[in-house]
Amino acid sequence: MGSPEQHDLDVDATIVRIQQQTPTVKSFLFDLGGAQLTFLPGQWVDLYIDTGLSAEVGGYSITSSPLQPGAIELAVKKLPFSPASTYLHDRAREGDTFIMRGGFGEFYFDQSRTGPLALIAGGIGITPFMSMLRYIDEAGLDVDVTLIYSASTASELLFREELEQLAAHNPGISSVFSVTGPGSQDWDGRCGRIDTALIQEQGLPPDTLYYLCGPPGFEEGLSALLGNLGVSPGHIKVERWW
Repeated sequence: MGSPEQHDLDVDATIVRIQQQTPTVKSFLFDLGGAQLTFLPGQWVDLYIDTGLSAEVGGYSITSSPLQPGAIELAVKKLPFSPASTYLHDRAREGDTFIMRGGFGEFYFDQSRTGPLALIAGGIGITPFMSMLRYIDEAGLDVDVTLIYSASTASELLFREELEQLAAHNPGISSVFSVTGPGSQDWDGRCGRIDTALIQEQGLPPDTLYYLCGPPGFEEGLSALLGNLGVSPGHIKVERWW
């Protein structure tokens, strides 16, 4: 795959499937009507939404693989301060058409780089990594990838079942989950925030490239933690949405 480019092409994107993935996240599959929207795994798109009261633009990381032709999947968390996400959750229906533009951003999987990857996600920050993991798996790439993913509750571990399936059938992909909130009956796995011990347990090689994506403060804390472990800034890539 090539280097990132800025795309000014507006594409008509029609919702063909809506799924409630977690209590706060819905996924939306858009058909592009034969148009091609070029993006690299990890990049994002702008979605233009007329709410009837205002014109909103929502920027969302793509969760689908670039190898899925003619379609784009987005996973959107409902946020009280976001009119765009509120509209998508409460009013958007299958058959609705929106203007989409992208892909954008410098946070993407660079296929030309060799070496292992560590994808560290908090909450909805898993979204760009879904595109990366799906692409790496579908393309049959020989890449060692470790996913470390935390969420507030087990029910908010977005795409958890698919991630477990990827790790089960692809020997190059491994995944570790942790729940940061109070314990619940539906979770008997690891609890607590991603910390030094959890990262060290993965036995990641010195040449590992780390990708970080999560809520406000997540990237700063993890960048500092990795720095204390001797990881150079050049081996840390951060996605900031806020």
